[in-house]
Amino acid sequence: MREWEAEIRHRWSTVNRGPKTRWQDKADVVRRSTGAISDAAWLRQQFTADHDVMRDVQYALRMLRRRPVVSALAVTVLAIGIGGTVAVFSVVDTLLLRELPYREPDRIVTIWLTNREHPEEREGVAPGAFLDWHDRSKSFSHIAAAAPTSFDYLDGLEPETLVGASVTEGFFEALGVQPILGRLFVPHEYTVFPPSVVMIGHGTWQRMFGGDPEIIGRKAVFDGAPLEIVGVLPKWFHPTVLGRLRAEELWVPGTLTNPEFANRRTRYWGVAARLAPGVDIDDARAELSIISEQLGREYPNTLGAMTATVVAFRDHLAGPIRDPLRVLLGAVVLVLLLGCANVASLMLARASDRQREFAVRAAIGANRWRLIRQTLVESLVLSMLACVAGLVLARGAINAFVATAAATVPQLAELALDRRLAVFALATSALTAILVGLWPAIRISRSALRQGLTEGAVSTTGGPDRRRLVSVLVVSEVALALVILVTAGLLIRSFASLVSVDPGFAQSNIAVLQIFAYGQRYQTTEQRVAFFEQALERMRAVPGVEKVGIVTAMPFMPANINIQGGFRVEGRPAPPEREQPVTSLTVASPDYFPAMRIPLRQGRLFTDNDHAQGPLVAIINDLMADRFWPGSSPIDQRVTVNWQGRWRTMQVVGVVGRLRHDGLDSDPRPEVFIPFSQLPYGSMTFVVRTATDAASLIPTLKQRIWDVDPTLPMYETSTIEALVSQTLAPRRFITGLLGILAGLAFVLATIGIDGIVSFATAQRTREIGVRVVVGGSTRDILRLVFSEGAMRVGVGVLVGLAGSLAATRVVASLLYKISPTDPLTLVATTALLTVVALLACYWPARRATRVDPLVALRSD
Repeated sequence: MREWEAEIRHRWSTVNRGPKTRWQDKADVVRRSTGAISDAAWLRQQFTADHDVMRDVQYALRMLRRRPVVSALAVTVLAIGIGGTVAVFSVVDTLLLRELPYREPDRIVTIWLTNREHPEEREGVAPGAFLDWHDRSKSFSHIAAAAPTSFDYLDGLEPETLVGASVTEGFFEALGVQPILGRLFVPHEYTVFPPSVVMIGHGTWQRMFGGDPEIIGRKAVFDGAPLEIVGVLPKWFHPTVLGRLRAEELWVPGTLTNPEFANRRTRYWGVAARLAPGVDIDDARAELSIISEQLGREYPNTLGAMTATVVAFRDHLAGPIRDPLRVLLGAVVLVLLLGCANVASLMLARASDRQREFAVRAAIGANRWRLIRQTLVESLVLSMLACVAGLVLARGAINAFVATAAATVPQLAELALDRRLAVFALATSALTAILVGLWPAIRISRSALRQGLTEGAVSTTGGPDRRRLVSVLVVSEVALALVILVTAGLLIRSFASLVSVDPGFAQSNIAVLQIFAYGQRYQTTEQRVAFFEQALERMRAVPGVEKVGIVTAMPFMPANINIQGGFRVEGRPAPPEREQPVTSLTVASPDYFPAMRIPLRQGRLFTDNDHAQGPLVAIINDLMADRFWPGSSPIDQRVTVNWQGRWRTMQVVGVVGRLRHDGLDSDPRPEVFIPFSQLPYGSMTFVVRTATDAASLIPTLKQRIWDVDPTLPMYETSTIEALVSQTLAPRRFITGLLGILAGLAFVLATIGIDGIVSFATAQRTREIGVRVVVGGSTRDILRLVFSEGAMRVGVGVLVGLAGSLAATRVVASLLYKISPTDPLTLVATTALLTVVALLACYWPARRATRVDPLVALRSD
């Protein structure tokens, strides 16, 4: 090194000694000096451990090429495990671990009303209840609400409805968000009605205004009124406090009106709050629990059965797949461990063929660490190759997650294979390499050093150690696979049970189109009636349409117009106002019931004779009939309902089946139907039964509505099948993935058990030959090998059942009408895995009976 430095100094001084120094000469010296770096690195490598490690890597690659089928199988098994782990961890990281972009996100909570008898079902918040919380609670520095609203926008290619929210003062401060352009609302803007300013979402800014950076201060016409755009919110801002599938696109300041102060019945607001300094979430829960008890005593009719539920903002954003994620992550880790067990058995089998090689290495001076390092490097190279393939699989899986679940959980749209996940993949691969290679490495090195070159062979798995190792691997494979199979089986049975639930109406070939007929053209009852009658007439004329009706509360619709009111039966003592029963009030046309195929239990449906000048009539569902007229008929009975502050007395003319409105797992609710002709309403959904595919007719049906009013946008258009499918999406997502993992675990366990038992049997070739020579029969050999495998499978089943019973406690809250210890699932999955595992033990045992004794006695 000193000679090299002296040579460079000499050349440099020579170049600078002349009267004129050319830059070319200096560049030549620099080139020669830098060119020597590689030589110096090579020299250094010859006298350090780097050289040995590189040789180990090169040798490992040669060994992989020597057995391409085995190597490809090992890489594939590990790639599936690593890729699945990375993909699922990406979801967990995005929803549960990654720092949220909000200011101090751990201080943000959402608050919901929950029925004490069904604490798992969160409901919206009644305005009056929010105001009570706002006035009485001391746990929050900011507490604010958002009310759902929408805006008609007519300047696009076709009329469209933009989903929005009207927020009370402090909403954005509670969430800790600032616009990327412009400003937040100022206090005096919360006192102006109708609002004059608006903030827009990032998507609206890009889609409708081309991302114009000068958008602030511009006025755009929404709902026929010019609103000044004062801010553009960040792309990631999707608080989902209103529980919608569609993200809010417009935000306006909200003003509270007198009716809202007293409304503790209709629950449609979303509430967000920021914890005050020094207050934690448990303190807030305790305070709101006390306030809920107070409100329950003050308003027993509306809030008596309700309590406030405080949810951490991160848990709220994770949505319905938060708890299933833990189950999914546990399952994919078990699959990874299963893959590690399989690859470990493959490496042991390969090591048995390399006994002489390791003995020679030990004989010529290789120490134990050197032999362990060689094996670990081989497993590390194998894992790194699997890591690359796993990242490719993870990327595909992440794209599939976004495509299938982003509509249900908006935060999933932010999934990406970034550096953090790449580092996680590398760490997982390194850990996998240790799990796969460490045990075989230790055993191989110990055996090689102990036995040396004895008869040209080294037994890597002889005696009790061999049997113990094989037993551990088989038991592990069976136990891990059984835990995954039982968990997946329970969720699959639960999902099948949920899908089979009767919602009370038909689902196929029904299109729904929701509109809000308000504004200048629909100020009077006559104007609304005329519009709907004309639209219904035009839609009936569409070829393929069988029935067309309209309704306010359309089941499974994101904007379900859930109107509730007090209820009493004429001729019975009226209960105190605070104890008055509440029912859902739904406006419907006569053809709504046949269009939905809702069964008629008693009486009749609405007819054209139920007009505005005729007697007021109503239809109730059978849940109300059973509750208020048990054992008798409600037909011709008179009931009085409170429709938005006005009491209306009607005669019951029919009883229909009960409907599930919010989901297949939700309970039906008492419901009173009122004819549209007697109570015209503007928020209606067209329900169209078709003879063919309903989705294909939606564009034509929309055009028929626009033939009547070309300025009226559709709030939502869909089919009932799609609406029901949306509610099942989170369960289907988790169940499908667990089903795939269970199938993969089943295949891996089968292949692994067969491979391990085959390897163990091959190691006993000499023993089997001796037994045959001394008179052992085929049946004896078969019983010997099979009984050992069957015993290991039996132990694995027992361990797996114990693990399954522990795992089912985690998934209990995810099951629908299925017990966590469901006997059918436990018996079926256990029997299936046991039979296949025993077959995997039988075939190696069967092959062992065909061993030629002479060949066996000559084997190593």
